[in-house]
Amino acid sequence: LSTGQQDYDLLVIGGGSGGLACAKEAAQLGRKVAVVDYVEPSPQGTKWGLGGTCVNVGCIPKKLMHQAALLGGMIQDAHHYGWEVAQPIRHDW
Repeated sequence: LSTGQQDYDLLVIGGGSGGLACAKEAAQLGRKVAVVDYVEPSPQGTKWGLGGTCVNVGCIPKKLMHQAALLGGMIQDAHHYGWEVAQPIRHDW
């Protein structure tokens, strides 16, 4: 642990999608950037790294589950459109 003074051009609070995009853009413009982030463990003890709620447990995982559900329905209906799909249809995460 360094106790020395650090000089940064930008301190980004939050390592979510917006914070990381901001930090990346500033770094590409030649700025010295620090990102700080904190995640309170869930009741199950789950923690995640950078990326924030959306990437790790929110929007993107929800979209994956939604797409999987849509795909399952499409596969079940595929025979109506001339597709031959082996039965039973199985899925395993």
